Amino acid sequence: MKNFSRGFLFVAGLALGGLVFGGGAFAKGAKGLWVGEDGLAKMKVAVCGGGTLCARIVWLRDPKDANGRPLIDDNNGDARLRTRPIIGLPVAYNMKPTAANKWQGVVYDPKRGGSTYTGYLNLLSDGRMKVTGCLGFICESEFWRPAK
Repeated sequence: MKNFSRGFLFVAGLALGGLVFGGGAFAKGAKGLWVGEDGLAKMKVAVCGGGTLCARIVWLRDPKDANGRPLIDDNNGDARLRTRPIIGLPVAYNMKPTAANKWQGVVYDPKRGGSTYTGYLNLLSDGRMKVTGCLGFICESEFWRPAK
């Protein structure tokens, strides 16, 4: 699999943002395209089942492997899912609000053995998204910005 950003796990989480409490409506800024600091991937964020946020990879700077084939989810722990294309892959889901501009849910990382992590999202006042993925007490965070 080609080299993704170190924090590829956070693509999804960082792509998500902006809940306006009162009626449970999502702020306009939460939906749309987001990009990581390294610019290697873009995520499309949408409201999904049950009113939660989800994110899918919709663009990669380098979408093909060394043999010219589209990148696939070949590190997935579930052998049945190892042929899924990376583009279109859901990488954040079931993101539920925990406070104003904060969510908790699941983040999927195709790089790290196809693992899922507890994810925390925080929309910052400058328009960026801080996404933190945790496995127990070990956490990593990364910042993302709206795509142009």
